[in-house]
Amino acid sequence: MLFDYFKQGINLGGFLSQYEIVTDANSEDALIQHFETFITEENIAQIAAWGFDHVRIPVDGFLFFDQKAGLLRDKPLEYLDRCIDWCARYGINVVIDLHNIEGHIFGEMDIPTPLMTNPVLRDDFCLFWLRMAEHFKEYDKTKLMFELFNEIADATGYLWNSLYKRAIKEIRKIDSTRWILAGSNYINSVGYLDRLDLVDDPYVFYNFHYYEPNVFTHQNAHFSEEFCIYKSAQAYPGDMTDYIRFLNEHDHFRKEHPLMNSETTCNDKELMQTLLADAEKFMNYSGCELYCGEFGVIDMAPTDDALKWIRDFVTLCNSLKIGHAMWNYKCLHFEIIDINNQVVRPEILALLQELNR
Repeated sequence: MLFDYFKQGINLGGFLSQYEIVTDANSEDALIQHFETFITEENIAQIAAWGFDHVRIPVDGFLFFDQKAGLLRDKPLEYLDRCIDWCARYGINVVIDLHNIEGHIFGEMDIPTPLMTNPVLRDDFCLFWLRMAEHFKEYDKTKLMFELFNEIADATGYLWNSLYKRAIKEIRKIDSTRWILAGSNYINSVGYLDRLDLVDDPYVFYNFHYYEPNVFTHQNAHFSEEFCIYKSAQAYPGDMTDYIRFLNEHDHFRKEHPLMNSETTCNDKELMQTLLADAEKFMNYSGCELYCGEFGVIDMAPTDDALKWIRDFVTLCNSLKIGHAMWNYKCLHFEIIDINNQVVRPEILALLQELNR
């Protein structure tokens, strides 16, 4: 069911979340210009013409949610509504992904984050989704899906389970059949799907992200402390012995890669199959469908190797009937087009078009 409507997608990161990376977030004029021009109807038409069937739209809780009033702000909703209307016009389905909100700390797995432990912030999280359910209740259930949170980090191992189930109950007060995605802990790790509590709801699905191994997909990333230290071009397929040694010598980075161990020295399709076996087991034993909200390779990786990795991943996902959305359509170092709407990775675009047929 899920795979039929959300098979081959692409992310609109940088639009209504992470916009501060591509524009001056301190300037109201710059922000308005950004929201008006970063994603246009022409962009959505292009995505449809390329053969994608959906987009994933990350939204920022700091932008959308007025904590004091307990309401969604009108102007951000206008931008989101307009984009969704364009998608409907061109036959593109939509995932609305809450990418960040007050109290979340990305990747924090040492101590519980405020979002997990602060009752007020937990209430705000659930109220955000209640308001979204109210706003979008008339939209077709199979064309607009909610993703409760992007890359959750819950050091307790159990509070996210209680929070996401509570958010679903809030949505169900308004909309009994809206499709909903709940992601796994440890930054949506495929290896943590088995830690999710399941709900008895046929319209709740589960999701993960896939960038394994990060040393390949995020190589030489300037925004990563780890890869500012470990600077080394990585191939696919390729040997990771030196990188595993690096992780073993740097405990504070070691813990960020729970799926990498002393035996994972070869980055190849076999490793990908091994890690995705956790996804297959989850679907087989739970009877629930899965979705991968993000995958991709940074623009600093060798193009030929990036193509091989993407081909292997998409092919495997398709064989397992796992829908997926590539990160990212525009900007943010994983992009297909740049800030000027020029295609900057034509080889990857051609591959995705081939795989979308």
